Amino acid sequence: MKSVNGLHRFMRRLSPVAMAVGLISAQGMASANPVTLDFEACVETALGKNPEMTVSQQRIVQAESALAEAEASRMPQITASLTGTRSNDAMNVFGMKLGQRQATFADFGFADFDSTNPNLLSVEPDDLNHPGAHNNFNSRLEVKLPVWNGGKIGSYEDQAQAMIAAARQGDEATQQYLTFNVYKAYEGVHTARAFIDVAKQAMEAAQAYVNTTENLVEQGIVVRSELLSANVHLSEAQTHYEQALMEEQIALDNLKMLMAMDENAQIEIGARQDITLPEHTPDSLSQQAMTANPQLEALRAQTEAKRAAIAASEADKYPSFNLMARGDANDENLGFDSTSYTVAGVVSWKLTDFGVTSNRVSRARAEAEEAKAALQSKTNQTRLAVRKAWRMLKVAEKRVVSNELAVAQAEEAQRLIMKRYKGGIATMTEVLANQAQLDKARADLVKSQYEKNIQKAKLRLETGAMSLAQL
Repeated sequence: MKSVNGLHRFMRRLSPVAMAVGLISAQGMASANPVTLDFEACVETALGKNPEMTVSQQRIVQAESALAEAEASRMPQITASLTGTRSNDAMNVFGMKLGQRQATFADFGFADFDSTNPNLLSVEPDDLNHPGAHNNFNSRLEVKLPVWNGGKIGSYEDQAQAMIAAARQGDEATQQYLTFNVYKAYEGVHTARAFIDVAKQAMEAAQAYVNTTENLVEQGIVVRSELLSANVHLSEAQTHYEQALMEEQIALDNLKMLMAMDENAQIEIGARQDITLPEHTPDSLSQQAMTANPQLEALRAQTEAKRAAIAASEADKYPSFNLMARGDANDENLGFDSTSYTVAGVVSWKLTDFGVTSNRVSRARAEAEEAKAALQSKTNQTRLAVRKAWRMLKVAEKRVVSNELAVAQAEEAQRLIMKRYKGGIATMTEVLANQAQLDKARADLVKSQYEKNIQKAKLRLETGAMSLAQL
């Protein structure tokens, strides 16, 4: 119930923009005027509609239900039953009559009693051995109350509590991982558009080269083969531009997939999302990851649940004590003429099951050790991921600065080579070679900026700080 209420509260927090996108997705219609979604709206839509969140929420419901089931095991079990029986079995008939308090001396076969018969003790009373068919309706209300069961219920409760904690941390991990993927896709769209700008600049430059070369050919300054080279370069630039447009559509499709939107829905994204990191060192980030990474927290809780499972398995080694109270009514017809009660306390202790319990305990211990090892492995992987993302971020930051300088240098070089070309002292081959360097420098700058932002997001993800509220 808690998880369901939490889901309702979360759905109410969805922005109107995100709800509008959800409507578009549900109806599967493409709007003539695309809906504009900023990064926050994209994340909220993904968290509200992506099926991974449904999976995560249902895991919480399962864990909470397991705890409620364990707690309910402490309560008495009340059973009502009605059994109708008809039989001519001698034992059953006699028992039915006793239960109905209808047994008579005649039922013992006294009609065949003859005191003068010297073989009296050998006489088989016909009424006792061959009774007629008899009916019995048994109405029963039974209450069973567990008092002590070796700690099994308590262990089940501990296990369920740990699984709830694991499920909630898993839900947080899913939210952060989904937020990271949305950011990656969102940033991918902006990066694709930056590549489009680069390709567009290259295409416009290539067209300018064609125009300039045509004039120079007409003036007799350059040969016609130069114009052919310029046209080939323009064709290649146009192809790269078309490819950049395609990459933008792929990035948008990826973003819509994460938001569980119809593939034909028309959307526009908002401004680029800047991700910042607080003052940090690799050691401080690693320490933060050890204490705040929700995946690690979920694995820790799962390990605790496995330990509780050991105690639950060991409970079968100990005695159990239960109380029982029962009320019965037996009647030849439906009714409650003859009533009785039974109260009992039952102590039972399984002396041996030939290794069933001990092997169950061994299996539980092995599963706990497996969970412990998985936690240690994930801890090591997280430390490595933090260090790797940190180093890649430092490299990306330096590469951005270097690429910015490279773009400035290439632009100046291209300006100079074009001046020489127009003066007839440089060839189109030189112009195109320098333009290729400029195009590459611009593309490398876009790529390094994308890499820098993704590594920032990666560090936030590994340190458990990738939630929308923390950004």
